[in-house]
Amino acid sequence: MTAANANYNIKHHNGKLEFVQAMRGIAAFMVVMLHILQQQNIPIDSGLYYWLFSGGGAGVPLFFVISGFIMAYSTKGVEPSFRSSFIFLIKRLSRVWPTYLILTVAFWIIVTVVDEFLGAHFPYSMLDILKSIFFVPLKMDSELAPLLGGSVLYPGWSLNYELYFYALFAFCMVFRKLRWPLFFSFIAFTLVGLPLIFGAAPTLSAHVNYGWKSYLALVTSPLIWEFAAGVVIGLIYFSPLKINNKFFALFFCATSVALAVWLNISKLSWGMGIDGWGWSLILMFFAFTISSKTVTFKVPSCLIWLGNISYSLYLIHPFFVKPVFDVLWETSFRAQIRDPSFSLVIVCFSLFFAALSHKYLEVRLSDFIKSILLGYINGRKCEKVVVSYSKTKAPTESKQAG
Repeated sequence: MTAANANYNIKHHNGKLEFVQAMRGIAAFMVVMLHILQQQNIPIDSGLYYWLFSGGGAGVPLFFVISGFIMAYSTKGVEPSFRSSFIFLIKRLSRVWPTYLILTVAFWIIVTVVDEFLGAHFPYSMLDILKSIFFVPLKMDSELAPLLGGSVLYPGWSLNYELYFYALFAFCMVFRKLRWPLFFSFIAFTLVGLPLIFGAAPTLSAHVNYGWKSYLALVTSPLIWEFAAGVVIGLIYFSPLKINNKFFALFFCATSVALAVWLNISKLSWGMGIDGWGWSLILMFFAFTISSKTVTFKVPSCLIWLGNISYSLYLIHPFFVKPVFDVLWETSFRAQIRDPSFSLVIVCFSLFFAALSHKYLEVRLSDFIKSILLGYINGRKCEKVVVSYSKTKAPTESKQAG
């Protein structure tokens, strides 16, 4: 499981978009709880614990929608050009790739050692490692949609979609005034046109099987609609459209949250894709985004912090989910780890090491690499990237950073 989502920084006057950071944190936490629940092998009729967290996969489409929004938001005011496009890719990849590379290799080593100790076999080769760290699905067969074989560090399957989206976004940035028409035309062509050309009926289901056995299985995935929806919300945010009445804005937000939670917990609207969790999450995110132009949402600092470390949390929690559960499952602790209270232990370890990963890999190492690459691009010696922090705001970079 994913969402997904590389960690981006939001900077906005009066902290109006801090709710985005909070939603990222909540999305990551949902995925963590789902994976813990799956490893515990909790029965469906186990009550409140299963009822609350079995829909944690909804964190992935929420990541995708947020990612699309951030791409539109962070590049606002950036003059489209080859140089801007290249800088955009450098900043995105330097934020995502170093952390993912290190954690993927470390995960493979640790799980291989643990499985060897337990007499099991971790079924991934060096080729799988290379494919994973370069964001290539392990099995590009649309019969396996939407995971497409996943990746070695299993939440990384969603990053395969993220990187495709970055590449498409960067490509369209080159075309200046044609940027948005080209972007949406390409989305329409791949998600509607290509299936029609090859005799298939386009669908919103993320589990669609068009028969592709190539990268087209990813490019034509209806999951891409969620990124596109986020971009549309970003463009609407910068339009004159707004809700003038504060009461209606708050009512819209509250109703959208209630609807999204109800559909998830009741299983009435379920699974990946716009026809599953996606549509209600898109509506909820739109409600908060458009309402933030009228109302300032006060977000607890703990949720801002959770959002800051969400990318690292998303990637690092498998270290404590799979190996720890595998070892304890084969010992006399099997019954104890099936108890919901054990999830508190896994969550605490995941949060602690995610904070370390965020500080040393996601920020320091990534910013070091970014400063070197941008130094070469700008034709001067690399400059130290200064990232500001506060207790109530997410880490911020200059607006030009995109």
